[in-house]
Amino acid sequence: MSYVNDLQFYLDSSSIGVIVELLLVTSCIATIIFIATKNQYISYLSSAPIFYFISKWFYQNTHLIFIVLAMTVQALIILCIQKKQNSNEEALKSEMVKQ
Repeated sequence: MSYVNDLQFYLDSSSIGVIVELLLVTSCIATIIFIATKNQYISYLSSAPIFYFISKWFYQNTHLIFIVLAMTVQALIILCIQKKQNSNEEALKSEMVKQ
C-alpha cells in the first residue's frame, strides 16, 4: 500500500509533463528500433529499459507502473504500424486483382 501512497505524492502537475515527455522519448527510440530491426518483440521489450535508464539518468526517479505504461504505449504503436502495413498490403493486392 505504501507504493500507491508514494505514487500519489509523486504525481503533481509538473511531474505529469515529465512523464509524458519520457513516454514520448521512449516510444520514439523504441519505434526506431522497431523500424531498424523489423522485430516487434525487441522493440516492445526494449521500451522498459529505455524508459528506466532515461528516467533514472535525468530525473533520478522511476516507478514500475510507468515502466509498464511505457511498454503499453509501445505495444499500441506497434499495433498501429502493423495495422497500417496490413491495410496497405491489402490495397495493393486488390489493385493487382483488378488489373
